[in-house]
Formats: sequence, structure tokens, C-alpha cells
Amino acid sequence: MELLNLTNVSKKFKEVQALKDVSFTMKPGIYGLIGPNGAGKSTLIRLIATLDKATSGVISYGDKHIWDIKESYRSLIGLMPQNQKGYGNYSGLAFMYYMANLKGISKQEATIQVNALVKQVGLEESINRKIKTYSGGMRQRLMFAQSLLGDPKIIILDEPTAGLDPFERIRLRNYISEIAENRIVLIATHVMQDIESIADKVILLNKGNIVFEGTGFELLETLKGKVVEKFIEVHELPNYQSQYRVSRVYKYESKYLIRYIDETAQGDKTPTFEDAYLYYMVDYDANI
Repeated sequence: MELLNLTNVSKKFKEVQALKDVSFTMKPGIYGLIGPNGAGKSTLIRLIATLDKATSGVISYGDKHIWDIKESYRSLIGLMPQNQKGYGNYSGLAFMYYMANLKGISKQEATIQVNALVKQVGLEESINRKIKTYSGGMRQRLMFAQSLLGDPKIIILDEPTAGLDPFERIRLRNYISEIAENRIVLIATHVMQDIESIADKVILLNKGNIVFEGTGFELLETLKGKVVEKFIEVHELPNYQSQYRVSRVYKYESKYLIRYIDETAQGDKTPTFEDAYLYYMVDYDANI
């Protein structure tokens, strides 16, 4: 069982420090890479996929630097990029064969894999249509299917549920769970719901730094006793928003029921992944 190791990985673009001494290890399983836009998720994905080189630090697969085994390493990767464009006039089937050819898969083997993957993601009835006629969910399922061509050992999914309705989100999450056995699956997203039910490990990235790494249970444990719900008068809301990280506001007749994070309150509410995102990702100041 080969491990993917990142050791003190940094990336700088001119004066912008996109990643700062990022270190973690991945073995087969599902990893949720969480962070707001601009946190460094896409930069990290590009480094892992050998689309760019780190400014400093080492990424290794097994005991070898990925750039020393670049071609053999790339054959192990299945990448679902964010907002894939430019193939609208291809049929879904032609696109799958095109991607199989780029991966060096023989036509005979490609036919076997394409047929199986198209069935797996439920695109049998639309696979001969042009991609530009696909709904957002169909397009994402197609892009997910192509990432599995060649039976890669490392699957990288960049914002896989972007623009999808709740039903399609659930559907795609189920597909991801199905293919995770004996593979490293890295899901980069800013939507906590995408990973809370399927991720074995959660990595929170903010401003190029890892601010948390662990299981979902361990993540929620860090907020134990810090989540509070209470009724307040309507006019009190701005004051609470200026003092605390307020995650939800419900209106009940003439009052608000608010949910917020207070480091000292010893609250009794069960933390959620949404609370955790707010706690670790929002830069708390009086302007929130």
C-alpha cells in the first residue's frame, strides 16, 4: 500500500504565498480538502497532479519524489478539474474515448472501461448526445467518469458538486463512495456537506495553511461546548454578530433564535460541520 506524502510543501507566486509548509500523508480512503475560495486548494491539487512544481518541500509517492517518477506517477492519477470547458461539440461517448486515448488505453480496453463507467454513472441514455446539451449534473457525472479511466489509484476531484442541485449532489457523493476502496480520493471543496458523510479524513486549508487535520469526529470534538443557541430580541442581532461567529438566524414571531460560537460559554449544542467551517475559516472581526 503506497502512501502519498507531502512534507513542508510551499508555493509562492511572485509576492503571493499560496501555500505555507503544508504537510500531511494520504493512504487509501476519502479525504476532504476544505477551504474558501483563495485558500490554496487548487494550487495544492496542481502540485499533487504534477501540473506545477512546489517552490519548496517534497511530494512523494511511496518512497520516491513524484517528479522523479513523473510519467509512471501520472498514470496513477485520475483528475476531475473544476469547470471543465471546451468539449461541448463532442458527444459524451467521443469525449470518453478521447480521454482514454490521451491516457494510452487501447481501443479494445477503452470500450470495456467506457461502457462500464457510463453505466456506473447512469449516462447510458444520453452518452451519444453532445456535451453542450447536458445539464450541469450530467456534465459533472461525465467528468467524474473520465477521471476513472485507466483504474487510477489517486483520484482528485476539484469542486465536484459545483452548481449541482441537492439531488445531484447526493448522487455524485454516492458514486464517490462506491469507488473509494483501495484508492486515495481527494475531494477539494468549500461545501462541508460534500464530505461530512463520506470523508475518512478532513483537511481544512485557510490562507495557504492547514488549520485542522483529522477525522470528522475529531473535528467536531474541537467545538464541543462552544456552540450556543438562544432567543434574542430583533434589535440585539447586530450586537451578537459583532461579538460572535453567528452561523444561523431563525425568525420566530417577534424574536430571533440564533446559533453562534462562544469560546467561553460551555454550550450544550451538538456541533455541526457548518459550525466547524465557520470556526476555522471565517476571519473573525467586528465586520462579520
